[in-house]
Amino acid sequence: MTNTPSWVPCINRPRSCVKWPVKARASSVKRLPRNERMSLNPRDVVIVDFGRTPMGRSKGGMHRNTRAEDMSAHLISKLLERNNKVDPAEVEDVIWGCVNQTLEQGWNIARMASLLTQIPHTSAAQTVSRLCGSSMSALHTAAQAIMTNNGDVFVIGGVEHMGHVSMMHGVDPNPHMSLHAAKASGMMGLTAEMLGKMHGITREQQDAFGLRSHQLAHKATLEGKFKDEIIPMQGYDENGFLKVFDYDETIRPDTTLESLAALKPAFNPKGGTVTAGTSSQITDGASCMIVMSAQRAQDLGIQPLAVIRSMAVAGVDPAIMGYGPVPATQKALKRAGLTIADIDFIELNEA
Repeated sequence: MTNTPSWVPCINRPRSCVKWPVKARASSVKRLPRNERMSLNPRDVVIVDFGRTPMGRSKGGMHRNTRAEDMSAHLISKLLERNNKVDPAEVEDVIWGCVNQTLEQGWNIARMASLLTQIPHTSAAQTVSRLCGSSMSALHTAAQAIMTNNGDVFVIGGVEHMGHVSMMHGVDPNPHMSLHAAKASGMMGLTAEMLGKMHGITREQQDAFGLRSHQLAHKATLEGKFKDEIIPMQGYDENGFLKVFDYDETIRPDTTLESLAALKPAFNPKGGTVTAGTSSQITDGASCMIVMSAQRAQDLGIQPLAVIRSMAVAGVDPAIMGYGPVPATQKALKRAGLTIADIDFIELNEA
């Protein structure tokens, strides 16, 4: 299993808390009772529709011959096609999250992708970055604009084609950063090692959790749990043949405890516990969402999937950057008046 880049410094993470009137499909959700669906405030932010590409392996995966802006444009076009009550000319802004904004992902990829779709040139576009939380920040930006009456309809999302734009491309770390944060803070693998030591998480526990992740993802795929969120698109199989993919290429159902136990530590050769098998795979993919004010959804006769109840961001010591989602989630839940026990369904990327 290909390991995630060890150096990516995702120091702060955003989180949103939403309420769903239908089957929950987000990281922190609560079903919206039917009698509560019509009690929205005009400037409440509602999610109309969403989708993502199948996730492909970098360096030879399904998206190896597809550009990042083309992946993004594919999602935007498909979502607008299946939501034909939404006039593309009403889109105030296309807001796209992207970490490495260079090469094909440079020059404001949000605008480049938008120009490839039915959205007219009169709609604006911007690209944002919060490293791993970039697409969530795109949602936050759109939501804040809607809440403050600075637009009604937004298309948001994110993309990363790590097979075409490597995470190290153009990066020049400040040599004085080690005076302010631990040298290992910019290495995700070592921050994971630190968290493992802090919480006494053994190699065996990590391997068991990694196996569980692949098993659950494979089970969810077989049960069609991802069917509603994956927007099929063409790609190339391992033999170079063009085909339509509607499943994630990154799940390894043949993973076993024995195969995981045989892997060497990926980041700390002497006594490390984190391996390629328990690290996020380097992946290519994109996601997209249509959000709007509750008033505009009502005017168009659209039944929202969800209403955003709260949002939050939080920072932590860079040496334990992977812990960032915890305080961010806690803040989002508190602002929404919820606890983790109120959440029915959690879909987590485990990065």
